[in-house]
Amino acid sequence: MNNMMSHKYWSWLGVFSVSILFWSQLIWLAFL
Repeated sequence: MNNMMSHKYWSWLGVFSVSILFWSQLIWLAFL
């Protein structure tokens, strides 16, 4: 795995985790 692929992988992982946190918080607030 070269450096470019690693960078792309981590950036996608970060975007994915941030979006999950955002949506879970939104759903949590909506159901409270």
